[in-house]
Amino acid sequence: MMTHRLTCAFLVLLAGPAGAQTGAFYVPRAGFVYQSSSRTLRPLLGVPGATYMSAPILSDINAASVAPGGKWAFVTTATRSTFISDLSEAAPVESDSNGIIDAVDRVAWSPDASFAVLYSSSSARLQRVRLTGAHVSVDESIDLASLGTPSTIAISPSGRQIAFGIAGAGLYAIDGQQAATLLVSMTSPAAATFSDTGRLYAVDAETRRIVEFGADLSAADFAIADAFDGAQFEPVGLALSAAGRYLMLTDKGTRTVRVYATATRTLADILRLDLEPVCMERLSANATFILNRAHEKDWLLVLDATDQPRVYFVPATEEEAR
Repeated sequence: MMTHRLTCAFLVLLAGPAGAQTGAFYVPRAGFVYQSSSRTLRPLLGVPGATYMSAPILSDINAASVAPGGKWAFVTTATRSTFISDLSEAAPVESDSNGIIDAVDRVAWSPDASFAVLYSSSSARLQRVRLTGAHVSVDESIDLASLGTPSTIAISPSGRQIAFGIAGAGLYAIDGQQAATLLVSMTSPAAATFSDTGRLYAVDAETRRIVEFGADLSAADFAIADAFDGAQFEPVGLALSAAGRYLMLTDKGTRTVRVYATATRTLADILRLDLEPVCMERLSANATFILNRAHEKDWLLVLDATDQPRVYFVPATEEEAR
């Protein structure tokens, strides 16, 4: 497909001096986040535990969803919605968006950003997208109006399987070109995720039940999330650690990340959070996740699950990081 340079405003980020050394050094990018208050897309620079939010690379954006590692972003401006690539370059590239469903308000990414799932609440349509190089190819959209509005959406690393939850019904899956199939009944499916090997997990906010699915998508109980001091159970995300050793459940009601050992299906740790989590969005292919939204002065919570899961803060600006 044809591609062209994105016309939104962008800034070229230059590396600063490296202490007493002369010249410049490379500052690694930890990912990219959309800041709704300023309507900008901003990079996170540094390494886990020493990361800060830098100057915008794109401005005048109404909404944006960034793929793990920043390979792609789905961006909505005042005039259009489109996929862009090369976020780390001086001039990000806009790809042909022909065939993409209108009014997209939900995006789910595969871990390596080779696939995305788009959903439009206004039309109740779901669409799988393949992303290769700088090219975008789209499947025919699927009408979900007869089932209801998805409460969670996930796509497998291969892109073949799409899982989504419907409140009052349960967790469904679309495998290849087949119609949606109910995998397991759930009152309130709140979060679902695929591991890097394609194993599916889901949690029911009503029963606190975490379910694990085999290669054939058969369901088995994984764990029951214990109640904490009468606090409401509000799961906002599920994710696997880099090596798949841990399943992590982020709970808004208790401000915690519960860490389960996948080998034994037992609770291994509880990470308590100083800020309220509202999401669990993959920041990089190396299993780091954003747990809250980027606003003007708010710091970010980042879960680093490349090894033993831990949470660290990201200052809102470079000045605050110093």
